[in-house]
Amino acid sequence: MASQDQFGPIEYVAVEFPDGAITADGFEQLLEIVDNGTIRILDLEFVVKAADNSLRVVPASTFDLADFDLSQFDGAASGLLDAGDIAAVGEDIAAGSVAAVLVYEELTVLPVLDTWVRSGARVITEGHISVDELADALNETENNE
Repeated sequence: MASQDQFGPIEYVAVEFPDGAITADGFEQLLEIVDNGTIRILDLEFVVKAADNSLRVVPASTFDLADFDLSQFDGAASGLLDAGDIAAVGEDIAAGSVAAVLVYEELTVLPVLDTWVRSGARVITEGHISVDELADALNETENNE
């Protein structure tokens, strides 16, 4: 597990549930990968966009799923998401929809980083490659073959 001075890569993803139709399936899997130490949830915010396009953040327990208790995720907030982040997500979802915004720490690479650091290496930078950047690079590689 990560110590206070070593963190794995931090990632985020926002997922829209049209018409607020949240299902348990993905949240069950999310809980599994948290429990098995693959990731640590830093933030999980639920953004509701009303018919008048206003936005509000609501607790996970707001959603009553017949087969899963989302309240397990209440309080998963580190403060990394701010009003600007919520507004940006809100611009991308339709009125009547709900978005789950997940910020997580990738823990699987921590043992590797820890080993390198213990042997004298130092992490000098971390970054994120977007899906669009990956697709562009793969297309460029394909075009050059």
